[in-house]
Amino acid sequence: MSDTVAGRSDIAVGFCATAVSLLIALTVFPDDPSPKGALVLPASILASGILLVPVLRAFRRSPTLLHAENLVAIGFVFWLLLDLIQGSYSLSDAPDWAIRDAFIAIGVSAIAMWAGVAFRPWQLPQWVAQIASSRLTDSAIARLVPACFLLGMFNFAYATNFDLPLMFSYLGQQRWSAPWGRAQLGGWDAFLDQLQYFGYVLPSLTALVIARRGFILQAWLSIVASGIMLAFLSQGGGRRLIGVTVGAAILVWVQAQETISVRKLTIAAIAVVGLLATMQFMLNIRNLGYQEFSFRGESEYDYLHVDDNFLRLAQVIELVPAEYPYLQFGQVWFTIIRPVPRVLWPGKPVDPGFDLPTALGMKGVSLSTSIIGEWYLSFGWLTVIFGGWLHGRLARSINALRDVEDFRSNPIVYGLAVMVLVAGMRSMLELVLMSYALIAWWGVNRLTRERLLPTR
Repeated sequence: MSDTVAGRSDIAVGFCATAVSLLIALTVFPDDPSPKGALVLPASILASGILLVPVLRAFRRSPTLLHAENLVAIGFVFWLLLDLIQGSYSLSDAPDWAIRDAFIAIGVSAIAMWAGVAFRPWQLPQWVAQIASSRLTDSAIARLVPACFLLGMFNFAYATNFDLPLMFSYLGQQRWSAPWGRAQLGGWDAFLDQLQYFGYVLPSLTALVIARRGFILQAWLSIVASGIMLAFLSQGGGRRLIGVTVGAAILVWVQAQETISVRKLTIAAIAVVGLLATMQFMLNIRNLGYQEFSFRGESEYDYLHVDDNFLRLAQVIELVPAEYPYLQFGQVWFTIIRPVPRVLWPGKPVDPGFDLPTALGMKGVSLSTSIIGEWYLSFGWLTVIFGGWLHGRLARSINALRDVEDFRSNPIVYGLAVMVLVAGMRSMLELVLMSYALIAWWGVNRLTRERLLPTR
């Protein structure tokens, strides 16, 4: 059976397995879903259906194991179902019918995602294809690592007047204490904040060096540069930044292997566990600082905390359209204009037209509803289905970065693109913000590329 036929068969299995698992989960859905742990069984059943294809591909060691739809399927479970599977929190702040509808929305969106993968891929943007087809030679990597490190670290150094001991002294402190922290609305300094996106690719470059040449001196220097960059990124408490950068590096390392063996998959799995543990540690110290956390000596969480995305999704379904109208294109427009600097557009909207904390009477917090909640805010169930389908289409299109021969010598573009898509499950804005790393990668490639001298 050809890879194409097998791929189509897998997509059909993913579609059917998710649909059947949703129906089974609804048959065991409790009459009172609000108590802590009440949704462990239905969430586990739905998760098993969504993840069936990635698991089967892993057992077969299929060449499609690293396809983007597998990682997006994991994103559904991680961002929306993992807290339910662990019985992390009570859902008493949302009515039972909204909890059930939120659960159905996840399943419907995942079904639509598998349907989207079945369509023909879109053509990649020219600038993405250009950097993906640029071969990453050892000499190119040797230029890219210091360039990305210096550009990525510039804002941290600038904020402390290039006082390096002072700059390092903020590591381990609570997230708002550092001078490079950005105000909510930003200013001209927002342009300097964007330089850190150059540092996002450092772990991926390091992974590629290790995969190709082992732990040579260049690899160790890259490891040190990546470690410093990650330490400063983590100081801000943004766990998704570490997840995207390190997750992309793990993907790059696996892709760079000539064959996918059980041993290599095990190493990658161990790296993922280490990444999750690091993200959990960041959660514990980001509001207190390392010193206060070590003094207290215990974690606030006895489970792997993600976000209360499911609860917030249920609350959005409760409020819209019963008390607030659909945003229609407001959410999409707010996402599109996000890259426009506020200093160039002082009147740029601060929200898409609906703010969940305000609607709930909460102040000083930001709440994530996941991208499913944002699609629901637009036009309701129609856009929930469309959003899942769109994620599937994007995943299918990104697969070209792995499947097309011209792109295989530069696995970093694929690794970053997939992690952008997975992070985008949290929010539409994450799709935009994390995409900056790809733009930075394009820019630094142009700055450091070899230029041919004209011949006479």
